[in-house]
Amino acid sequence: MSLRLVLMLALLLTACGGAAPAPPTRGPLPTLPNVGWRLLAEPISAENASKLALIGNLVGHTATVNHFAFDSLRNWLISVDALGVAILWDLNNGRRVQVLSQPDPALGAEGDVLNAFFSAEGETIALVTRRGVRFLRAADRSPLPDTAGGVIAVSGAAISADGRQLATTGSNGDLWLWEATSGRVTRRIAGRGYLAERPLFAPDGAQLAVIARDERGALVRLYNARNGQVLAELRGFSGVPVALAFNPDGTLLAVGSAGEVQAFRTSDYAQVYSITAPELDPRRGLAFSPDKRFLLIGGAGDEVFVQAAADGLGVRRLTEHGGRLSGLAFSADGALLLTVLSDSRGVYVWLVESIRIESPNYLRGALGQGQSGFLMGAFSPDGKLIALAEASGGVMIYGIPR
Repeated sequence: MSLRLVLMLALLLTACGGAAPAPPTRGPLPTLPNVGWRLLAEPISAENASKLALIGNLVGHTATVNHFAFDSLRNWLISVDALGVAILWDLNNGRRVQVLSQPDPALGAEGDVLNAFFSAEGETIALVTRRGVRFLRAADRSPLPDTAGGVIAVSGAAISADGRQLATTGSNGDLWLWEATSGRVTRRIAGRGYLAERPLFAPDGAQLAVIARDERGALVRLYNARNGQVLAELRGFSGVPVALAFNPDGTLLAVGSAGEVQAFRTSDYAQVYSITAPELDPRRGLAFSPDKRFLLIGGAGDEVFVQAAADGLGVRRLTEHGGRLSGLAFSADGALLLTVLSDSRGVYVWLVESIRIESPNYLRGALGQGQSGFLMGAFSPDGKLIALAEASGGVMIYGIPR
């Protein structure tokens, strides 16, 4: 056994102590390592991932953070927690810039934000709330005029890869398309009285997939994102769809439900393959690798299912976690993979190139081991940092420090 593998195994064993926490939704202010704040150096890569270190902690939430939005131009981060509180942070120094949410007296909630996005070039911030979308100028957080003309019941939201188009869905099935940089409504598509949720743009922004329901049951509806035309309705799922993923060139759409993932061509919407196993739980992760080779599916326990993206055949299972999976994410360049655990074992960093090898080929044992578990983790778009949402409300920032 090589020295490198021995060291990696030692790191893993160090990370495997501690009891599993309660489900990560809310808790007291977290007890995180006191490291001050360190400056970031070069982007994280396969060559330097073993040098990953804690850059600093963001403490201000009292509930688990569910969403991150990054502005790589200013090195800003917006974190949104389960109570609807949204905080803008400056990652150059780890300081809180502003609380962007507003209390919601009608619901007795501390905040009203469900999700947040930066538009192209970081020009605008879109705050998706229970009552609609608030658009702010990012530079000074001043509000843009309300163009929606009233309250909108929002059930889901997504932004296009280029940051220029925002989509929101409603509990009545409405679909709203917005110009993200100005907050202007470009199109409203009336619903049919049934819930629509989890919108997702194709990588080129031309198509939009939405999980919906009608009198016949659950379906996935695909739209032309430019003009709102319905392109297809996909049905025949064994359960209600809970997750969607486009492959990097937008030629395949994966639809996940409990115990099943189906892949469809986006040229003619024909099913290409179906993957079934009782352990599949796409809510815990569903993603194509950026190099288009793999489709990763979360498992109900500690496993990640690795399938060939082209035909759905099994490649391997990542079984080395020893803790309950809560999410996964690829780096933008596709070289690295995060698998996130909801217990004290932390977050694993994997080398995607060696994912076919039947060995624990993670590069750094685990990040955040010994904490109370994580709900999610994400790479920044510029690849310079990893943000981890700790179970009781803290955010841990990792990178390659100077």
